[in-house]
Amino acid sequence: MNKKLIIGTANFGMNYGISVNQKKLLDKDIIDILVSAEKMGIETLDTAISYGDSIERLGNVGVQKFKIICKIPRIPVDIKNPSDWYKSSVTNLIKKLNKNNLEAILLHYPKDLLINKNHKLIQTLLDFKKNKIVNKIGVSIYEKKELEEILKIFKPDIIQCPINIFDNRLTKNNFLKRFSDKGIEIHARSIFLQGLLLQDGNKIPEEFSKFEKLFKKWENWLKLNNLNSLEACIMYTNFISEVTKIVVGINSAVQLKEIIKYKNKNIKFEIPKWQNTIDKELIDPRKWKKKY
Repeated sequence: MNKKLIIGTANFGMNYGISVNQKKLLDKDIIDILVSAEKMGIETLDTAISYGDSIERLGNVGVQKFKIICKIPRIPVDIKNPSDWYKSSVTNLIKKLNKNNLEAILLHYPKDLLINKNHKLIQTLLDFKKNKIVNKIGVSIYEKKELEEILKIFKPDIIQCPINIFDNRLTKNNFLKRFSDKGIEIHARSIFLQGLLLQDGNKIPEEFSKFEKLFKKWENWLKLNNLNSLEACIMYTNFISEVTKIVVGINSAVQLKEIIKYKNKNIKFEIPKWQNTIDKELIDPRKWKKKY
């Protein structure tokens, strides 16, 4: 079912990703993508306040037929009343998107919940659900430890986390199964590692040159399994049973059709052994010297 796919909108509002094709999209490209997504049964868009002017552009082109998940950034340090700031932020979001409510809001900086065990903020989030301003609330995380700390004080409806064929940290030892068994949705993001996994071997940015041998192994593994990189990234994530939704950033309606084609394939392949030894400096974009 194509409902499992969520369209990521970072490049709707800013330059995003490593490929030269992964730049801020034109209005006509956004419209083409949304029209195709609707025709193909995709229901949900993922955006964030930090994604440039993506929210304004979504509101301008019209997204009434889509469910919207939006990530809320870190609470500014000069804010005296975080709950009021959150209420104002969500109200403005709904207004800009011309929506009656949101499918979900996710904390882009979930540590805001951990500061003094922020029960007032938690109650504000729960009130959003109670008043049907949002249907679900959740967190966008990077680390196991971060998530474990949050779950001590708050059970989210959604956990959005990085999962890709280079980054299996959260899938080891049935870690995610603990949460999916509790009815928490797992949304996989960064499945292309900001486009890095889709690059030709001779076009890998210089800053990643020290991982040349690893990218060579990646290329050889693709050839051995008769796969292309887009196909492998989609199928790998889709086969993880705990994953409820997959967030994909795309450049065109044509690419969306390719992604759907590969998602619906049912070819099993052996996961590469080198997957478990990849340096965090490569798989965590926060550690990249250059921001794409």
